[in-house]
Amino acid sequence: MKPPQGPPSARHPASEIAAELAGEQMRAHLLVAARLYNNGRFQFATDHMAAAEANYRTIAQAVRTRDSVLDREFNAAFGVIAGQIAQRAQPLTVTNRMGILQGQFLDAAIQDSVSKPAFNDPGVAALVMMRLANQAAREYALSARVGNFTPRGKRAYQDAFGLLTRASSISHRISPSLGPQRNAIVNGITDAHGAGFLTGVLVPRHLHPAQVAAGVRRAEQGVLKRFGFTA
Repeated sequence: MKPPQGPPSARHPASEIAAELAGEQMRAHLLVAARLYNNGRFQFATDHMAAAEANYRTIAQAVRTRDSVLDREFNAAFGVIAGQIAQRAQPLTVTNRMGILQGQFLDAAIQDSVSKPAFNDPGVAALVMMRLANQAAREYALSARVGNFTPRGKRAYQDAFGLLTRASSISHRISPSLGPQRNAIVNGITDAHGAGFLTGVLVPRHLHPAQVAAGVRRAEQGVLKRFGFTA
């Protein structure tokens, strides 16, 4: 049986879809910050932590309303991590704290920001997944266009890496709902990630925007066939 069809915004408030997307964008910045910190790219790690904190601010009121303790924990963690980065603390110390934010804290924060029907709707997850993937393809193409070793190009590449990594994780999580389009969706995103990020979070000599875009398009066609919408 097919999952609910058509745009999820016809079934759920747009604000809830935006909240889930913001939470996943925040995860993307946190995972990139951790990998960059491990590689000694301290300023870029700081920049991604600032972006993650900006994402959190868009859902903070909903979190605060339902769990004020969690909200205080988030705000405290951002301050502690900023101090640790400034002091060049041991990588494991810093990345463990980033990992807690990315994992159990964000799991709870997203559920505080999204109703249970929306959270359990695979169409919402598929929409968020494709918005992340499409944003990643645009950032990757931007990096290639402006020069992947320029400061702007490096940041765009890093953003693309985080976004597409999260899109891939979501594709695997919702794979039981993908039915006959599973291969098109999961493999499309996986192939895009494999073609685009052979060197992980660190910028390679050559970028492959056409291959990244092609993989994302395959996934999007699979979502259209399975869920009846495009991102």
